[in-house]
Amino acid sequence: MNYERLARAFADEQVPTAALDPPSTLSLSADEAAAAEAHADALAAVGFETEPFGGGTVRLRSVPAPFGRTADADAFRDTLATLASGESPRDAREALLADLACHPSLKRGEIGSLSRDEQRSLLDRLGECDRPYACPHGRPTVLSVDEATFAAGFDRDR
Repeated sequence: MNYERLARAFADEQVPTAALDPPSTLSLSADEAAAAEAHADALAAVGFETEPFGGGTVRLRSVPAPFGRTADADAFRDTLATLASGESPRDAREALLADLACHPSLKRGEIGSLSRDEQRSLLDRLGECDRPYACPHGRPTVLSVDEATFAAGFDRDR
C-alpha cells in the first residue's frame, strides 16, 4: 500500500529531497566510486546529490525524502548498485521507492498491536491495491491455505 501511494504521488515528478547539513561523506570502493561518477545525473534524478570528495569518498549533499521519509547511506548504495548493474534510472527510482515504502510498513508480528477496526481498515486498503498479493520486493502479503490444511491444523476432518 505504501509503495503504490509513493509511486502514484511521484509518478511524473521528481522525488522530494532533503539537504544534509552537514553533508555526509561516504567511503566507496573503487567500483562504487566509478559508478557514482558515471551515474551522477541518474542519482540526482532520484534525489541523491553527490560530489567527489577525493579518493574513493563522495560527499552526499541531499537525499530523497518523500513524505518526510529520509533515505540513508544504505539507500544510496542500493540505488548505486541498481544503476551500476545496468538497470535504468526508472528501475532505480522504483527500487528506491520500494525501499522507502517498506520502512514504515507493518512487519511480521506487529498486526497484534492494531485494533480490530484498524485491522479491517488495513485489509480493506490492501484490497484496493493494484498488486495486493506481495510487497514490491516480492514478499507475500496474503497467504492462501486450502480448507483441508486449515482443518488439519485444528485436528478436524472438516
